[in-house]
Amino acid sequence: MSALKIGAPIAVAELDLRKLKGNLRRIAWSPDAGTVYIQTADGNPQSPKLRHYQVAVEGGTILDIDAEPDWAEQYWSFKSDRAAPGIGSLMIDVEQKFETVKIGTGSAGAADGGDRAGGGTVMSSNNVDREAQRQQQVVVRLKLLDEPVSEFVNERPIPGLMFGWGPEKSGAIAYTDRDGRLILFDQQRHRRTVGGARDALLPAWTMDGARLAWAQKTGRRKYALMYATVGR
Repeated sequence: MSALKIGAPIAVAELDLRKLKGNLRRIAWSPDAGTVYIQTADGNPQSPKLRHYQVAVEGGTILDIDAEPDWAEQYWSFKSDRAAPGIGSLMIDVEQKFETVKIGTGSAGAADGGDRAGGGTVMSSNNVDREAQRQQQVVVRLKLLDEPVSEFVNERPIPGLMFGWGPEKSGAIAYTDRDGRLILFDQQRHRRTVGGARDALLPAWTMDGARLAWAQKTGRRKYALMYATVGR
């Protein structure tokens, strides 16, 4: 991992979710690495409406398609599995617990008007700020060798949304941390941040490991589909 050479990020296409509708859910590479499949989910999280798109890596043309291609479904199963492809003993662990999470100042006070039960006293702004920073949240972390590769706060965990396995038997994984940095990690616990990637989501490695794609937030409801070459 430490010897990997990662090329400069290349923008393929703009993903405007106001046009594509819904939230990004899947990125998958075609077997020849010439096409990227994009899936969005809209509506009820339990039974969302799924929309399907194909993006040409050369030229960035986005096509609306009727259904997820077979190769994309197979890729996603590989990418988002709990076990490392080809190394069944290397598994992602699931940790769930209540934690005190800092959610910003004043947000709790704004939500309940700052008027507390038990005497009807109005909290001072300082007390509201401290209370806002002490909210108990349900936190689910997916961990590989104690390295958090996904984190969900009061959300339904979606395997693969924040991580993607590398090539079969490599024991490598790409993931995005809570700050949106894109990080490569392997079974030897080598850890490397991909320069130029920020506010990243849905890391996806080609089957041969030569390219790494991700969605990078560029504005309100807008992402860029990016990729970088990976070599030794």
